[in-house]
Amino acid sequence: MNSKLQSFLQLKKLLLLMEADLGIDNLEQNERDLLAAILDIQKDDGSFDSDALKSHTLISTQSKATFFRTLRSLQDKGYVAKKSGFGRGAYVLVGELS
Repeated sequence: MNSKLQSFLQLKKLLLLMEADLGIDNLEQNERDLLAAILDIQKDDGSFDSDALKSHTLISTQSKATFFRTLRSLQDKGYVAKKSGFGRGAYVLVGELS
């Protein structure tokens, strides 16, 4: 097998193991992608702005409806919450992932 493909396979296996270890292996792919994008742009206090998140490369192909549906799903599952006292696009990452 091509060494690049072998490396890809090893990375994919490692990613699956890490997702299981974090307890996020039950999330849909859109949810995992959005969560990864949040982790990439969050501030030190875990806060992030949905406008900044929309343009992240990991989710740039998601439709607007999918983006908001996925963000709502992460809220419902307790991964993110609205940041109280801030604008309507302000959120914070909650739980052990922040």
